[in-house]
Amino acid sequence: MDTFLIDDGRVYSYENLLSFLNNNSSYFPLYKTECIYSLLANLVMALANNKPLVLLDSDLNWSELEDRVDKALVNVSLPLCPSVFHSMDDVISAIQRSQSEITIFTSGTTGQPKKVTHTIPSFIRSVRLGDKYENQIWAFAYNPTHMAGLQVFFQVFMNKNTLVNIFGKSRNEVFAFVDKYQITHISATPTFYRLLLPFEREYNSVVRVTFGGEKSNERLYDSIKKIFPFAKLNNVYASTEAGSLFAAKGDCFQIPRELYNKFKIENDELLIHKSLLGKSDTFEFEDDYYHSGDLIEWIDKKEGLFKFKSRKNELINIGGYKVNPSEVESMLLNIDGVQQVLVYGKKNSVLGYVLCADIVLAHNSHMTEIDIREYLQEHLQDFKIPRRIRFVDSMLLTRTGKLKRI
Repeated sequence: MDTFLIDDGRVYSYENLLSFLNNNSSYFPLYKTECIYSLLANLVMALANNKPLVLLDSDLNWSELEDRVDKALVNVSLPLCPSVFHSMDDVISAIQRSQSEITIFTSGTTGQPKKVTHTIPSFIRSVRLGDKYENQIWAFAYNPTHMAGLQVFFQVFMNKNTLVNIFGKSRNEVFAFVDKYQITHISATPTFYRLLLPFEREYNSVVRVTFGGEKSNERLYDSIKKIFPFAKLNNVYASTEAGSLFAAKGDCFQIPRELYNKFKIENDELLIHKSLLGKSDTFEFEDDYYHSGDLIEWIDKKEGLFKFKSRKNELINIGGYKVNPSEVESMLLNIDGVQQVLVYGKKNSVLGYVLCADIVLAHNSHMTEIDIREYLQEHLQDFKIPRRIRFVDSMLLTRTGKLKRI
């Protein structure tokens, strides 16, 4: 059988996975491991046998979960009466019919991780099947215990394609893997793609590049297109609460016609009908709709076209003005020599907050604070210009590879 997973030089085939399923009679309902193959094999074992599963990060700090998981049960195996599978097609069919529930946690970008439970339809809603999706080699650039990583896994697994684990790898390692394994598909955060800059050479094996998890911009799209000139670029909107909902070319999304009655917009905020969500004790509904916290602007309301502006809870009060940090970040990222940016507020007794910016400069960039301020003064109102600018070597990231909001 073909290759299932490549991880740090170790190669696991679908035959290895099938043998594991047919020769084991237990699984871990609450699993915590650094081995991605063990995690995914346990996931498949649970789903194929209709068992519930809780996925935990390998570097989990128990205080993050506020006693919502019984630590004594973690990595304790339970017996099961496993089904016998004659082929991977049998396994895939079993998972498509599975009644299992998978519990995962939000990334903690802006606060404590929240527990959310999903059934299989949530994960495979956006999976595409068919001959045209065969023989693909996917870079695994997400954490496998979170929504984005699981959606990539299901897209790969349901088509018996290959995963190459590049999560947490350096720029040079990523390019080496793309070259060595002739990777065809990459799905990752804009933060990940910015780490691949600047352009040095082309990688022609990649035919699809997907952005997700954060707001991006045309400058980044153009830069990535130089690195992967044969790749089609698209953007996806997904959340731990709802799974994958929208896809887009560039940063303009469209609500699918068949889901149009599942969304509402109130005060620019996207509201999602509860039928599209998983289950969580933290969900609060208003007339059966969940406040996503994502603010949008209509491009064409009749056609359901819109752009994301920011997260509602990320708006910063600067002397009575509400500042969208994403807007300021996008402007800073338009400056040649600026590679990564984080804009945030710090409490101030007079203004409420003062606006701050941490900036990672591109290699060999000689950009100064004066240069940056001169540029911003030409493009932004004064209250949107950070009062404190700090040059840093790197940014703090969440477990899902997104910028950690301060």
